[in-house]
Amino acid sequence: MIENREETFMQTVYTLHEVTYVPHYRNPSVFVGPGYPVFNKDRYSEEQLVYAGAKRSGFPLWKRGTHGIVTDKNP
Repeated sequence: MIENREETFMQTVYTLHEVTYVPHYRNPSVFVGPGYPVFNKDRYSEEQLVYAGAKRSGFPLWKRGTHGIVTDKNP
């Protein structure tokens, strides 16, 4: 078994209907859910998630980029 030794950092995540949305690796203002981008290309802003009733929390994740363009052609 390969052990991952990459350092993690507390990141903001949102949970809505038992689904957790995490910040995209290149742009932390874009949130994505499970299966992104292979099974879905849905992307959300923090405002969209809060408006939908998502609950904010923290979770240790790998470091995210500080900027980057995220589109359907560049998921």
